[in-house]
Amino acid sequence: MRSLRLIGLTMMLVVSASHAPAAEPGRTLNGHSFMPSEVVEAPFAISHFGTITGGGIAFDVKTPFIDLEGDEVGTLEGDVAFMALGFRYQQRIGSWFAARFGFIGGARIGVDEQSVLAQGVTGTYGMSLGGIARILQTEKVILSGALDFSRTDVIGLDPYGFVQRVIDDGLGNDNNDLVASGSAYSTRVTVLSGWAPKDWLGINGYVEGGRGEYSEADSETLIGGGAAIGTDLKNLDLIPVGVQLLARTSAVTGGGADIANRTWTYGLGLFYTGWEEFSIGFEASMNRYSRRGDGDDFESFVGTFNIRYWP
Repeated sequence: MRSLRLIGLTMMLVVSASHAPAAEPGRTLNGHSFMPSEVVEAPFAISHFGTITGGGIAFDVKTPFIDLEGDEVGTLEGDVAFMALGFRYQQRIGSWFAARFGFIGGARIGVDEQSVLAQGVTGTYGMSLGGIARILQTEKVILSGALDFSRTDVIGLDPYGFVQRVIDDGLGNDNNDLVASGSAYSTRVTVLSGWAPKDWLGINGYVEGGRGEYSEADSETLIGGGAAIGTDLKNLDLIPVGVQLLARTSAVTGGGADIANRTWTYGLGLFYTGWEEFSIGFEASMNRYSRRGDGDDFESFVGTFNIRYWP
């Protein structure tokens, strides 16, 4: 009788264990919790909600001035300020996949007379929808893949473009509006990875490719990649602060959506790591832009406050 009871108890424990909910996959490898970043995405298919608030300034943006004969007679040059506000939500579905949605809005404006004339006042807003799936995970390594679709709408006052269109086509043309607008679409496939050789050190990166299209322009190929190295000082028995070095390069979507063809980004992130489910941090980055069809590059400084919650 005792043997039968023991067998029955053992079977109950096995059945209970088999029906127990699986542990929530986390963002920790080998004791290291990876820090969130807007520059280099982490490779985890887990639930989270985050917000981003930031701004910056682009220095010495040059725009050629064209006369009636189409010849360049000068250059408009000035600084351009911009800001952004957005949120991201990702929901885990099963043990290896998560669906996600994001929204971001922003604005840019020239900070002096020449840049206001050349760049005007521009507002942007965009949405993205996609998913991320875990492909492989060990104690120290993770590999994931993601697919995202996005749309960005641009609207703004374009005084310089308005003048140029009037010169070219006259006032009677329906396309000669002071307010210009357009939409950019992109589809991106991304491979992401992470490696934690120590509990205080984490390295993650990504490569991506896709297609982008701006309004009536021809579609273009999008490529990019980035990497981050993060150190959690808490695991070195110091303060609960994470430090992250970031680097990224990417092609810019669409022929008319932006004023640059390729960007290079180098940044530094500081994050509070005292809470497992909640993170707040600040990222500062310098960006270099290669102008489309022009030899003049320009640079910008961007700062963002990032808040992330993992339920």
